[in-house]
Amino acid sequence: AVEKNCEHCGKIFYMGGPFWTEPVHDKEWLGDILASMRKEKEKFAVYNKVHGLLTTIHEELLDCPLSVCLHELTSILKCTPPKANDVRSALVNAGYRVSSTHDNPTGIKTNAPWSVIWDVMRCWVKDHPIKGQGAEAPGTVILSKEPAQKASFCRAYKALSESRNNKVPRFVPNPEANWGPKSRAGKPTKKRSIDETQGAQQNSSEAEKPQDDANNNLNNPKKPCT
Repeated sequence: AVEKNCEHCGKIFYMGGPFWTEPVHDKEWLGDILASMRKEKEKFAVYNKVHGLLTTIHEELLDCPLSVCLHELTSILKCTPPKANDVRSALVNAGYRVSSTHDNPTGIKTNAPWSVIWDVMRCWVKDHPIKGQGAEAPGTVILSKEPAQKASFCRAYKALSESRNNKVPRFVPNPEANWGPKSRAGKPTKKRSIDETQGAQQNSSEAEKPQDDANNNLNNPKKPCT
């Protein structure tokens, strides 16, 4: 059973889920798709974007359903964000596996427990001091504990993704602003501008004036001149 409070910061847990804990990707299938794409690269209008996404998915750890966001960790500790490769190297040097995640550029998948992840961040803060927070702040409580093991931020080759080593673009920006599905196909409709609409309303008002004057003359006929 999960404890009511977090063992690292002492705060109450937020419940979430349910989560799918089995692999969500088929690496063999992804490998076949990537190979087909590379052979017919000219057929894909957004090849770099799709190829980068599938490559990142192909490199993910299959037995780690969740990921850790580095920006969230640094937000809790109020510290300078470390480079992703530094944290990944520290986890690999501690004997754990790491990978990127396709849904977050600053996310990391790893089989390292939270105690090791926080130890890595404690060692990072020792080398990059921060201003003090409130005594009850989660970051203060976490940093008040000494790391159980010293983290090594020496660059580890296994911490670097193969796609990064091969300079494969992964998180490619959209080709244009508001890029995505357009309106469905159909008969095009001409949109009238504001000036055209106001002009039409003005012409309609002017056309009604003579009719109104004629009606007034019929209701109030003038006396003939003598």
